[in-house]
Amino acid sequence: MIKNKAALGILASSAMFLAACSGGGSGADGDAVKFGWLNGITGDYSSYYEPSQAAVTIAIDEINDNGGVLGKPVELVTADNLSTVEGAVQGFSRLVDVEGVVAVGGVESTGGLAVLDSATELEIPLFCPGCGTPELDKQTSEFIWRITGSDTDGGTIAAQFARDSGVKRVAIMAQNTEGMSEPADIFKKVFTEGTGGEVVADVRFNPGRSSYQAELAQAFEAKPDAVYLAAGHEAASVIFREWQRRGYGGKFFVSPDLVTPPIGGLMPELEDGVAIGAITAYDIDTPAYKSFAERFKAETGQDPAAGVYDANQYDQYITLALAITKAQSTEGAAIAAAVPEVLNEGGTVVYSYADGVKELEAGNEINYQGASGSLDLNEFGSLAAPLFGEQFIIDGAWQQVKVLELDPKLREIVQK
Repeated sequence: MIKNKAALGILASSAMFLAACSGGGSGADGDAVKFGWLNGITGDYSSYYEPSQAAVTIAIDEINDNGGVLGKPVELVTADNLSTVEGAVQGFSRLVDVEGVVAVGGVESTGGLAVLDSATELEIPLFCPGCGTPELDKQTSEFIWRITGSDTDGGTIAAQFARDSGVKRVAIMAQNTEGMSEPADIFKKVFTEGTGGEVVADVRFNPGRSSYQAELAQAFEAKPDAVYLAAGHEAASVIFREWQRRGYGGKFFVSPDLVTPPIGGLMPELEDGVAIGAITAYDIDTPAYKSFAERFKAETGQDPAAGVYDANQYDQYITLALAITKAQSTEGAAIAAAVPEVLNEGGTVVYSYADGVKELEAGNEINYQGASGSLDLNEFGSLAAPLFGEQFIIDGAWQQVKVLELDPKLREIVQK
């Protein structure tokens, strides 16, 4: 996670100036309601740009094809955050102060954290369709919503796999890097406290080595039912090959960073089900997904991909437009109050903007089920029960075998 205290300080000091200039909701004063999209068009996140841009265009077109919001068309205003903290600060300032948008979507973890305080002070609704950072797990702002699973959920879902497989005794092998040790710590906590399992060995190692024989021997000495492996591809490939040569047997649950297809030939051939992992997934059976997927493929020639967060990008703007319709206002505080009301259980389930508007205009409460799946929120503005795709290594590549819903009771153990 990139952190830049100086940039955050600059943003905080500019918040009062922006509040005086922008006045929140000014994007609805003219002929159109302006939605901001703050995305990494260049830099490290640029590979996500084209599918994300197609997804948000589909959302804006759908809204406008069904009357816009409050009788006005929606205009999307885009800012490149350069995939950096500084770029997010500058892009957010332009969207709010110069363009007068009523809300901002599209930010990644780095950008979301960089502008969160200012968005809260200015009462600018902020959607984070791909923010996995655990730093948002317990955020208390009422102006940000993360509509994907947390990286924290990766360790939790692995413990859920272990529980559901009847595994009672697990050894941990974790690489000594922040992105690997943290999911391993979460797995350990959830597995022991939430499932009653036992961690019989906890082995940490440094990456970049040619052999991990000693670490493997230590992990398997206690004869675990399975091993939880948190490692990058290079270290994991060595570990799997040495595991095969020594014939230890058993199975592996792996951290999310390892479940990134294509593997590119690093992994040895493993029997089906030996290595199990998970990444966030879409509920492909819903009308919302099917409608979005058809339009997305017509636009791009490809199917939506959960790891790219394209359906999440689409959902943020459909949600925003429904919230404005519910609130009958483009003021930030009113929109923020309405977002959970159009997403959470208790209303008529709808799968499109048109159906949502129809129900709201009839005076009914709604529960929008998005293209990415259920968008029910917890108290921290994150998904209450995100979906994960269970993945096996088959024929040298990760393949999804089924979709699972994260058990909210296991997630609560991490949030205590």
